[in-house]
Amino acid sequence: MAASDRQLLEEMRFQLTVTRAMLGTAELDQILYIILSGITHGEGLNFNRACLFLGDPERRKLRAANAVGPVTGTEAERIWNEIEAKHMDLESLLASYHAAANDPRANTLTRRLAHICVDLDLRQPELASLGGRVDVDTLVAHCATTQEPFCSNTMRAVASAAPDDVGTEELIFHPVACVPLVRQGRVLGVVLADNAFNRRPIENRDMQGLMTLCNLAAISVDQAHVHSRLRDFAEQDGLTGLLNRRLYEDRKAREVARAQRSGLSLAMIVIDIDHFKQCNDQHGHEIGDQVLRDLAAIFRRRLRREDLVARYGGEEFVVLLAGGIGRGEAFRIAEELRRDVERSSLGNLPIGEITVSAGVVSLPADRLGSTPIFKLADDALYAAKGEGRNRVVISEVL
Repeated sequence: MAASDRQLLEEMRFQLTVTRAMLGTAELDQILYIILSGITHGEGLNFNRACLFLGDPERRKLRAANAVGPVTGTEAERIWNEIEAKHMDLESLLASYHAAANDPRANTLTRRLAHICVDLDLRQPELASLGGRVDVDTLVAHCATTQEPFCSNTMRAVASAAPDDVGTEELIFHPVACVPLVRQGRVLGVVLADNAFNRRPIENRDMQGLMTLCNLAAISVDQAHVHSRLRDFAEQDGLTGLLNRRLYEDRKAREVARAQRSGLSLAMIVIDIDHFKQCNDQHGHEIGDQVLRDLAAIFRRRLRREDLVARYGGEEFVVLLAGGIGRGEAFRIAEELRRDVERSSLGNLPIGEITVSAGVVSLPADRLGSTPIFKLADDALYAAKGEGRNRVVISEVL
């Protein structure tokens, strides 16, 4: 068999393996793992590292969602030796998603990039004007806004350390490739890949393979979003349109796992309508139902799309704030919600008649597996009620 025929056969086998794996799941996190593993495995595109930035089309922002690959040369050698020792082919690697998701070593690169948020509405400088060094944010924004792939064997894309990672060195991607995930004219995300450790130049064949995989990935990511929206719609609370308790618990488990992988904190707000039984007794259940719907509308208006909001039961609601929200910011958001309610006419009742109390907690990633986050927020809520209601109390847990 000619070398060109053998290469074509290998490419087809790779695309079939990745496509079959992506078709086997509707879970977005697993699809991202499959995409990035295909980019980095030796039987795939054989890049040293890959990371995927996903976006919210309405908010015009991209965030680092997942990454595969080493941070240091020592780690790179360990990973490659381990794969070789275990004779782990691409199909075996793709099947090991759950083990990788729970392995802290496999999530180091994800944690290092988790703080990056790319604002696509900011004016970006021309890449040519930046010389040989560019911020990862700028490169990703350029790729997303132009919807064009980019690669360079001379440019260095730099990801600065998170503000609280004192003493941590910046990450340098070089040689670097960047390809958008585009579906029906919409940019769903951007893949950033590099060969930082073996310094292998990125050739046209590498870019063709990366663009083909990103086209497949865009379809799978889009389908995962559709599946998630349909499932949410099917399991919404019938009165408010928010998540119901069962779906919330499922989504919360995924958010906790994602926070643990990325090393970001997770914050929760538990909210209860003050004297809601009295409202129903005085005004009737139709007015009470409208109060619940109006409160849900305030949540949707004030909170971000990525935050989880659920009707937990009766007049109690729970909000999970993703993306590394700390104690101070979580308290500010809860206080804004409380003030919005106090200044609004819920259920067409006089302004100020309906108020809420709230409990707030924020936990670092390493505490999420061992500390009952809901109980802490719920205890803070009861403290707020005990102090007179219509107030926010933050948990004192450290």
